[in-house]
Amino acid sequence: MIEKTYFTGSIEAIFFSNPSNFYKVLLIEIDETNAEYDDFEIVVNGTIGDVVEGDSYTFYGQLTQHPKYGEQLQVSQYEKAVPTSGAGLVKYFSSDKFPGIGKKTAEKIVETFPENTVDSILEAPEKLDGLLTLARKNSFIKRLRENHGMEKVLTKLAEYGLPSKITFQIYELYKEETIEKIEENPYQLVEDVKGVGFKTADKIASSLGIEADSPNRFRAALMHEVNTHSQSTGDTYIEAKNLLEMTIDLLEEARNVEVNPSAVAEEINGLIVDGKVQQEGTKIFENSLYFAEDGIRKSLTALTNRSGKDFADEKLLTVLAEVEKDLEITYDDLQKQAIIGAMNQQFFILTGGPGTGKTTIINGFIETYARLHQLDLDPDHYNDDVFPILLAAPTGRASRRMNELTGLPAATIHRHLGLGQDEAEDALGNELSGALLIVDEFSMVDTWLANKLFQAIPGSMKVLLVGDADQLPSVGPGQIFADLLKIPEIPSVKLDKIFRQGDDSTITDLAHHIKDGQLPSDFTAKKPDRSYFEVSANFVPQMVEQIASAWQKRGNNPFELQILAPMYKGMAGINAMNVLLQNLFNPLNDRLEFALGDMKFREGDKVLHLVNDAEANVFNGDLGQIVELIAAKYTDSKQDELVMDFDGQELTYPRAEWYKITLAYAMSIHKSQGSEFCTVIVPMVSSYSRMLERNLLYTAITRAKQSLILLGEERAFAQAVAREGANRKTYLIERFMGENPAAKNLSVEIVSKKVTDKKERSDKEKKPAAPVELQGQNRSVSKKMPAQVEEISLFEDEEIETLDKGSLTEALILSGNFDPLIGLTQQDFAIFNK
Repeated sequence: MIEKTYFTGSIEAIFFSNPSNFYKVLLIEIDETNAEYDDFEIVVNGTIGDVVEGDSYTFYGQLTQHPKYGEQLQVSQYEKAVPTSGAGLVKYFSSDKFPGIGKKTAEKIVETFPENTVDSILEAPEKLDGLLTLARKNSFIKRLRENHGMEKVLTKLAEYGLPSKITFQIYELYKEETIEKIEENPYQLVEDVKGVGFKTADKIASSLGIEADSPNRFRAALMHEVNTHSQSTGDTYIEAKNLLEMTIDLLEEARNVEVNPSAVAEEINGLIVDGKVQQEGTKIFENSLYFAEDGIRKSLTALTNRSGKDFADEKLLTVLAEVEKDLEITYDDLQKQAIIGAMNQQFFILTGGPGTGKTTIINGFIETYARLHQLDLDPDHYNDDVFPILLAAPTGRASRRMNELTGLPAATIHRHLGLGQDEAEDALGNELSGALLIVDEFSMVDTWLANKLFQAIPGSMKVLLVGDADQLPSVGPGQIFADLLKIPEIPSVKLDKIFRQGDDSTITDLAHHIKDGQLPSDFTAKKPDRSYFEVSANFVPQMVEQIASAWQKRGNNPFELQILAPMYKGMAGINAMNVLLQNLFNPLNDRLEFALGDMKFREGDKVLHLVNDAEANVFNGDLGQIVELIAAKYTDSKQDELVMDFDGQELTYPRAEWYKITLAYAMSIHKSQGSEFCTVIVPMVSSYSRMLERNLLYTAITRAKQSLILLGEERAFAQAVAREGANRKTYLIERFMGENPAAKNLSVEIVSKKVTDKKERSDKEKKPAAPVELQGQNRSVSKKMPAQVEEISLFEDEEIETLDKGSLTEALILSGNFDPLIGLTQQDFAIFNK
C-alpha cells in the first residue's frame, strides 16, 4: 500500500480563509514529512475547518506545482497533532483546553483508553461514565470533538465527493452529529441542504449499503422531483401521475434497478400525511409554493374587498384635466379610464406593450393622486418623515429607470421589504409604510416574492401594479402577473393603442407584430432603427465582431451596446460573445488580469451583478464596471480583489465573492428584463431551438431604445414567433374561483392503490391514509384541521399498471401487448455481449 504524503507542523499563518466553504490557504512550519521536500515551511490549501495559528496539525494530500507560488500541498484530509505518549496525553487532557479535568482524572482516562486514545474516547464515550460526572463528561466530549471532530467530519464528507461549499452547509447544520446523521439517513440531505440533489445522496446511501427499495430512497427521489420540477418549468405544482413517472425514471436510472410503482406511490401518501408536500386533488405542491399562492389569495382578497373610492368622479375628472394641461398631455379615453380606475380602487393593475403610454399614465396618476390628497412631491421636504408614495421594481436597473422617468425615489422590492440575498422562500419582509405603492415590471415577480410583498402591504395602502403580460414570466415559479389579469375580482386596464415615439420608429411596431404571433413581411428589410443580417451559427461571432467594431470606431460607448442571447453555450452563446467583445472593447495588452475558472476579469470590464444585496444597495441585474484590480499581496484579506463601480457606488469584492458577478457584454434575455439599452443585438439560430419562444424574442426586442440589430437565421426567428411560451401550471386562479378545498373548509384524505404482489393485480385495494393537516410557515395560512373530509384518489388503477412493465405476467402474454425485452437490464446485455 502506498503511503500518503503528509506534513506535520505548526500553522505559521492563515493566508486565506473563505468563511462560506471552509477553503483555506495556510503556511506550515514543518516538523515532520515523508515527502522529498527540502524547505522548512510549505503552503497547504484545501477544505480545512477551524484551525488555530500556532497549533500543530498533520496534513495529508498531493504535492502540486503552482505556476506563481511554487510547490504546495493540496490537502485531502488532515488531523490535529496530539500527544501519543501517556505522559503527553495526561498533560494535554489536564490543560486549560479541558476545564475541570485534573491530572489524576486525566491519568485514569488514559488508563481506560490505552490505545488510539482520542479516537477511542470519541467512539465509546460511555466508558467515561464511571470516571466523570454527566455534566463534566459532556463538556469533555464536546471540547474533544471541537478540537478533533471537525477534521474527521470534513475528511469523511470529502470522501463522499461533496464540494467544499456543500460540505460547509452540512457541517453548519449538523455540527458534530454530521456523520451520525448522514449514516442514519443520507437522503435527509435532499430536504435539509440546498444544493444536494437526489443522485448525490443516493451515491452516499449506496456506499453505506442502503437498499434500492428503501422507503427513504423513494421519498428523497419524490422530494427531489417536486422541488426541481417547479424550478425547471416554472410550474407551482406537479400532477401526481407525472411525479410518479419522473420519480421512477430517476430511481431506476440512478442504480440500474427496477422499482415497484405502487411502493413509490405509497410514499407520495406518506409525504402528504407528514406535511412534506401539499396536495389539491391530483396536484402535488412544494410547501413554500403552496402557502405562497394561498397567501397571495388571502392578501389580495382583503385588499380588493376594501373600497378605494375617496373622491367623486367629477372631482377626479376636474383634477385630471388640470394635470393634462400642466403636463401638456392629452390622455385618450382608455388612459383616462386607467387613471380613474386606479384612483377608485384599492388594488389596480395596468398592463400594455411598448409605446402604449404606461409611463405617461404613471406620471399622470401620481400627479393626480398628489393633488387630490394635497401631497408635496418633493422628497426633500419630508426630512425624517416617510415619503407617502413608494415606487418599486424587481431589479435595481428597473427601479432606477422608474426614478429617471418620475423624478421620485424608487427602490427594489427587496430593499423596500428589507430582504437580504439569501432569504428563505417563506421569509417575510418588513411591513411597508406609506399611502400609495406603484410596482413596475411586475411580470418579473415570482410567486414567493409576490407573497412577501402583498403580505407587507397595510390595509390602508393603495396599490398599482404595472407590467407587460406578454413579456417573459418570472425566473422563479409562477406567472403571477398573467394570472392576476385573468381574475375577474381584480380590476385592471389593458392598453392596446400605440403612441409612436416618431415617424422613423419601427421597433415598437415589430414588437407588437411578434406579440400577435406574426413575422412582418418587411422583417428582413433595412429600417432606420433596425437591421437584419442572415448568417449561420458559425458566422454569428464574425458578424458580431464586425458590428461591434464599427460601433466602436464611430466613437460610441461600448456600454450602450448590448448582446441579448437565449443560451450560454455554443459559438453564438453568451459565454463566447462575452470573450469576443471583452477582447475587442477591453483588450488585455500588458495589464493585470485575474481569472475565475474560464472567465477573465480586467480593469474596465462591464460586469453584471447576480445576487440581491440590499445592505450594499446592489441587486441582481445591476450593471457595473471594474475600476481596479488589486493583487492579494496588497490587500488586508490576503486575496485578489476587484473594485467595481455600480452607478456611482463603489464595491470591493475579494476572490471569495466573485461568484456574485459575471461579464456583461452579452447577457441572457431573462437577465435583461427591466432594462433598456441604446443598441441591442439579438442573435437567433436554429441551434437555440428548445429556447425559441415568442415571449423570449418579444422581451429581447423591447429592450432596444434606439437601434435593434437582428442576426442569425430567419427560420429561427420564425420558429420563435410561431411558438407560444409554455403556459405555466399554477393554482392561483382556481383559489380565487373558490376551487381551493381549504376555502371550502375541507381537508383531504388521500387514497392510493397499494399493490402488494405483482401477480395479484386484480386484488388491488384502496388503502386510505390519515387526513392531511395543512401545516404552513406562512402567517396568513390557517393551520387548523377542517372538519369535513373529501376523498380523492391520486391514481387510477391503470396508471400504476402501465408503469409496472418489468414482469412478464400471464395477463400480458394473453394481451399480446408486451415488450419482448421485458425484464432485461443493461447488466444482462453486458453479460450477453461478453
